[in-house]
Amino acid sequence: MHCAIIVFLLLVGCAGGGPSGPRTPLGGIGKGSTNSYYCRGEWHYPQKFYEYDETGLASWYGPGFHGKPKPYGEKFNMHGISAAHRTLPLPTVVKVTNLQNGKSINLVVDDRGPFVYEGRIIDLSVGASKALGTYSKGLVPVRVQSVPGESRMLSDYLAKNGNKSGKMKDGRTWQEVYQDEVAGRHNGSVTEGPAPLAKSVPGKTSQKPFATDQSTSLDDILDSVIPAKQSIVKKPEAAKGIVNFNTYINLGEAYIQKANAQNVAAGLPKTWNASVQSVLHPSGQMLYNVRVGPVDNQLSQQILKQVRDKGYAQAIMVKD
Repeated sequence: MHCAIIVFLLLVGCAGGGPSGPRTPLGGIGKGSTNSYYCRGEWHYPQKFYEYDETGLASWYGPGFHGKPKPYGEKFNMHGISAAHRTLPLPTVVKVTNLQNGKSINLVVDDRGPFVYEGRIIDLSVGASKALGTYSKGLVPVRVQSVPGESRMLSDYLAKNGNKSGKMKDGRTWQEVYQDEVAGRHNGSVTEGPAPLAKSVPGKTSQKPFATDQSTSLDDILDSVIPAKQSIVKKPEAAKGIVNFNTYINLGEAYIQKANAQNVAAGLPKTWNASVQSVLHPSGQMLYNVRVGPVDNQLSQQILKQVRDKGYAQAIMVKD
């Protein structure tokens, strides 16, 4: 949904890298969700099995996409419980654990994203992020583990009782169907087993597993997945009375056309000093970001909130 994914139903591609060992074959409508698709300057190759276990950053999305259709036709409700992933079959049931507070939730991945990387592996709806306690923080380290048996059962149920895209005739969302018909009812017909750690997709830098002991700070975790020049700002440690202007707000969107980024920057308040930055993607594609600043460190959180209120839910703070 984060991009126009017409090719979602039209293009046929091969799966990317994935875990070794036993793999649960796709069932029901899941078989039609693994076509390759093109978004933000590169191709993505959904996997053709359910097994997945990866640790990385969770972001959330909402205002800019609320009410827009997901790949199978249902309109996105940012207040509901759902998530987006770039390569998992649709639908896939996953257990998402917030590594900061230990909270976890089982939810259905039913959308595509996030397409702004920087270590992000899953995009949560506002409702899901609030349930996990990640909403106020923006980016939070999480562990995402698929539940293969329940994923297969859900996909089979949707194929039998929904339309050809899996949209339910009675209006229920996939998450509601999961809660009503699948959650806690797995009969062992599909072996769960421990899901092995997913390998990185070819061309992507693999991430180191996060340590979860209390001696590891969030800053250490973020440094392991985000390049130093893009790292999230730590709390200001400047002496009292000293105002530093070395914080920027990155809107979290990447544009292929520079003119599009320039139009976005021109539409922001002039006092924000918005500018366009070019970034060379590893694929060779030049992308353009919009950033605000520099701004006063002490006011950075307030400005970040204003940026997100304007619909840039994936905006983050960065230091120059």
